[in-house]
Amino acid sequence: MPGHDLSWDWSELAVRLGDRVRTLREEQGMSQERLAELSEVSRNQIQNIEHSRNNLKDPETGRPGAGNPRLYTVFRLADALGVEVSELIDLH
Repeated sequence: MPGHDLSWDWSELAVRLGDRVRTLREEQGMSQERLAELSEVSRNQIQNIEHSRNNLKDPETGRPGAGNPRLYTVFRLADALGVEVSELIDLH
């Protein structure tokens, strides 16, 4: 769309998303296990989001891949945390 900058640093957005999920979860006194129950997202996946990684290994380094959760996962987490999706994804 005209006027929209699509050159975001995706890895930085993933880090900010993970930080925001962790902050909100901790502010609510919620464990990763409890957030997993409420969101129907696995605890492992929540841990990966909070650390901005995924289970796929980089073939060259063997390190976990960068975080990139699916959109429905972000919506489930927002709902479980009682916030709007826009509170999890900060584009500014």
